[in-house]
Amino acid sequence: MIVVHTADELRDAILQRRIAGDSVGFVPTMGMLHDGQLSLVRRARADNGCVVVSSFVNPHAFSTLDEGQPGARDHVRDLALLDHAEVDIAFLPEVTTLYPPDDTTRVTVEGLTRQLEGASRPGHLDGLTTVMLKLLHLVGPARLYLGQRHAQQVVIVRRMLRDLFMNVELVICPTIRDDDGLALSSANALLGIEERHAATCLYNALNAAKAAYDAGERSAEVLRWRMTDVLAAEHRARIDYVSVADAATLAELQRVSGPALALVAIWIGRARLTDNMPLAWDVA
Repeated sequence: MIVVHTADELRDAILQRRIAGDSVGFVPTMGMLHDGQLSLVRRARADNGCVVVSSFVNPHAFSTLDEGQPGARDHVRDLALLDHAEVDIAFLPEVTTLYPPDDTTRVTVEGLTRQLEGASRPGHLDGLTTVMLKLLHLVGPARLYLGQRHAQQVVIVRRMLRDLFMNVELVICPTIRDDDGLALSSANALLGIEERHAATCLYNALNAAKAAYDAGERSAEVLRWRMTDVLAAEHRARIDYVSVADAATLAELQRVSGPALALVAIWIGRARLTDNMPLAWDVA
């Protein structure tokens, strides 16, 4: 595995693999790797001759709102995991590499970056789209791998790729969960023992909505009530939002008549946790 830190080093390393005829698969990460992120790497490894993984904490869109603190990255550990996963190129840029001092360009996907996560942290998702576009231009992958756990990010990036005519295939991988259903996240490390048990309310709430939908319920308001009831029963959980939204536009629905997403965000102690569940269609 080659470890690079600058844009020129990255381009040179990828060029050698392109000359060799390899397709490039790209997995962007914020470090603090867990098996959920590594599942994306394994999928990219199966699909491509060259796998590139970036590790970068974006100062303009801190983490994904539900990841650990920025100073908690352990690059030695992460690089060992990436090497074991047979990654070809690891990109660990400094902030100034992606954001030079005179950098002023920002990318906004109108209509998709202001609600849900965007409402909870104004500007967060504009930072996401900006750094994602920078990374895609540097890597130039044939395929980009994202996880369904960050469903709003998936919707936004898909629209950005379409609107900007970018020749990149977006591959969405299923959410990886612990045995009790909690989605894997580096934020889980912030949970105490009792908080970790309480966090299962997130998955239970989504399952309540999915069970009601599968039983024939189509009122989005009723589905939101089902999730809210489950979350409200857990005294450690502080609700940020509960949503049933259109899977393409993220608009809140009155009735579910096509592909939709049930989405929830809560605080438990110091950890902010998000999760989602597709309704009416299978991600994979």
